[in-house]
Formats: sequence, C-alpha cells, structure tokens
Amino acid sequence: MTDLSINCLPEGETLAELARRECAIRFDLRFCRSVAVSEHDRDTAPCDPSEAEFATLYALTDLGEAIAIHNANLTSSGADEVAAVARALFVAMVNARRDPPDAAQRHEAEQAALIDHHQIG
Repeated sequence: MTDLSINCLPEGETLAELARRECAIRFDLRFCRSVAVSEHDRDTAPCDPSEAEFATLYALTDLGEAIAIHNANLTSSGADEVAAVARALFVAMVNARRDPPDAAQRHEAEQAALIDHHQIG
C-alpha cells in the first residue's frame, strides 16, 4: 500500500498507533458544508450528502469518542482518498483487536499524549 496522506492526525502518527492506543472499534463518515461568514472562518455544519462540500472520516473509540482522521473534498479523487483511508483504518482496527492494550498501557499512552499534544512552545 502506498503512503497515505492523512490530514487530521498529528504528523508522524499512524493509524495502527491510533487504533491500538484509543481502542478504535468503528468508523464513521460525516458529510459537511461550510457555514463560514468570512474567508478566515472555518465553521462547518453536518448536512445531507447532496449538500456536502467535503467529508470527514472519524475513528470511534470504545469510550464513545470520535477522532477525526481525514478530510476530503467531494470529488472523485476525494472519494478515492476516503476509501483508501477507511480501508487502512479498518485493517488497523482489526490488527489492534489481536493485541489490545491493557489498562496500564492505555493509561501510559493517554498521559504521554496529554504531555506531547499540549506542550506550551
């Protein structure tokens, strides 16, 4: 499989790491459109697929969290991107179920993520 350009995860994080650490159990595809009032505004709203401008693929965890994985414009190449990322996420979730983290490993990973992602620069 070629390298995927996953645009919602921190740089360097893989789907396998995310699926295992967060205990991803499913994924969801949500269709959205912009509701921005200015060019610098990034507000979006969920909508019907027929009104959508882009789609976002989310990993859903066993704790009910939705973690954004990838955004794609609704074009044929965007659909190909979403399909490739969904396939890779599904494979990562299946592989993570074979060796799920125990509670101590999960706590350690959560603490490391808090420190790494919330450092003040």
